[in-house]
Amino acid sequence: MTLLKVCGLTRRIDVEFIDKYADYAGFIIHSDVKTPRLLNPHEAKDMASVLSRAKPVAVVRGLELSNALELATRLDFPVLQYHGVVKGYEGGVNLAPVIEYTDYSSTVKAIHEYTGIKGIEYILIDAPKMGYRVFEYGLKIPLSIVEKVAGLGKVGVAGGIGPGNIRFIIKYNPYLVDVNSGVESSPGIKDWEQVVRVAKVIKGEGTP
Repeated sequence: MTLLKVCGLTRRIDVEFIDKYADYAGFIIHSDVKTPRLLNPHEAKDMASVLSRAKPVAVVRGLELSNALELATRLDFPVLQYHGVVKGYEGGVNLAPVIEYTDYSSTVKAIHEYTGIKGIEYILIDAPKMGYRVFEYGLKIPLSIVEKVAGLGKVGVAGGIGPGNIRFIIKYNPYLVDVNSGVESSPGIKDWEQVVRVAKVIKGEGTP
């Protein structure tokens, strides 16, 4: 069954709620791109401590991998979702490398490179944070890439996914679906109804 990650959490009350539905909870603790979802690292650690079901994920962009791993380790995060060049990873915190979609061939090439690394939690295909395109059904990555990568192992997809388009994603049974802005009432504020609608479709319990 497809796993669900809810990312960009900023409020303890949202963390407590999504813990009932999500398999992963993402906290942005460092970013070189401005975002309203950026948390103080120690605040993120405190929020993550309330989770009982979902696995906490430290999301980092704009640091060297060694520094990102050190930060995640210091904060007791079991998974590092890393937006950057993966070089010299030797284990410790499980790694979830992010591939920003540009085209099919380079995406698949990167997937195969990362699949061979021991300690990979999942691989995430996401849209670029700046200069992304909008594809069918409001997605920020094309549906064709979702179809093509769904059978390549622990590969998740992200980019504009929400209640309005999750049904088009889930028919390909990707390993993981990552939602963020698509389940928000405003930046950083999760809309609980939208989270539930997405979760029900993923679990085959209803339509969005």
